[in-house]
Amino acid sequence: MTSLQFTVRLTALLCLISSSLCYAQEEAGDKPKPYKGTAFTAIALSKIPYENLYYRNGTKFIEIIWKNGRRSDPYPLSKAEALELFIEHDDPEKPYLLVGKASLVANTQKMLYFVGLNSSEQEGQLPLKIYGIDDSKNAFPDSSYRFINFVSSPLVIDFNKKRFLVKPGQPKVQKLSLSQAGEFTPFVVRTSKGKVLGGTRLFSHADNREMVLIFPPKKGKKRMDIRFYSE
Repeated sequence: MTSLQFTVRLTALLCLISSSLCYAQEEAGDKPKPYKGTAFTAIALSKIPYENLYYRNGTKFIEIIWKNGRRSDPYPLSKAEALELFIEHDDPEKPYLLVGKASLVANTQKMLYFVGLNSSEQEGQLPLKIYGIDDSKNAFPDSSYRFINFVSSPLVIDFNKKRFLVKPGQPKVQKLSLSQAGEFTPFVVRTSKGKVLGGTRLFSHADNREMVLIFPPKKGKKRMDIRFYSE
């Protein structure tokens, strides 16, 4: 190998290492910033049909900045009695219009809310539907998976050599002993009668928390809509 060839290869290797480090830093920067005190993060389950969406904390209206496919940064709820979502309104006496509301999650300071469109046609329903869960490390520790069923019927999950039932709106957490490097764990979802609806291998590591959200098939599709969210 000539000195010129060696220099070219060394430069390429250094560029590759530098790119990898930059990518890792960008990934780390995407994680929600820590916040002490009562707070929530939010995930949009569908496109929010409003340019700006605000929540109320006491008398302040604070805009929520969404992250595509990830949790938002934490927002304080120290002065709120519920999670209320608003849009700007053309009324000088009432500049904000309520479009979604949910109770605070009991017995925790760390909450996660899923926000989506409300498909209900009942009169008086708000346009956004909100579902909140306890997001503390006690309820959802590192090195674990949380399964959430948004289907109207119970589902059976095969995971980590175990089989368990996940009822609608009742998340199940499975704690694993994952390595720092990370591991794949097979995952299968079935009906209560045993019919396989979907599955894959899920990857995570010891310092992370993973969520698996299961929805009915999208319009015109046969496969279940299964979404994965990493912290």
